[in-house]
Amino acid sequence: MSIRKSTASARRRQGAELARSEAGVGIFGTVFGFLIFMVLLLFAVQVIIRLYATSTLTDVAIRAAQTVAQSPLLGGDVAQAEAAARQSLGSFGAAHVAFVWKQVDSHDVVLSVNATSPEFLPGLAGWSRISRTVTVRTEQFR
Repeated sequence: MSIRKSTASARRRQGAELARSEAGVGIFGTVFGFLIFMVLLLFAVQVIIRLYATSTLTDVAIRAAQTVAQSPLLGGDVAQAEAAARQSLGSFGAAHVAFVWKQVDSHDVVLSVNATSPEFLPGLAGWSRISRTVTVRTEQFR
């Protein structure tokens, strides 16, 4: 019996020494894994917000160009269409969007819209610029 007792106590001592020698090792892996997870999560949020901003900006630009193209007066509704577009974009449209009416004539209405999307992950400067150009044919009744 004394052999069993000494073997069991030796195993317990080895386990205790092993546990003490590896104390705090898991914290580095946990913190590193958490940081990688957060960076990937912020990148996914950045992609989703940019896609949403791009599609919303494109829709607003198309509606503004169609409003001007369907106007009975040539270029008469440019200011109203731009004001309606800015209003539908809300605070994002007031501060971060520039409308450039490149061509408003009897054939086409060309609108270029440039914007800066919100950033959640710094260092992706190329992703912040959104540029869309919309061309709509002017309809004339005969």
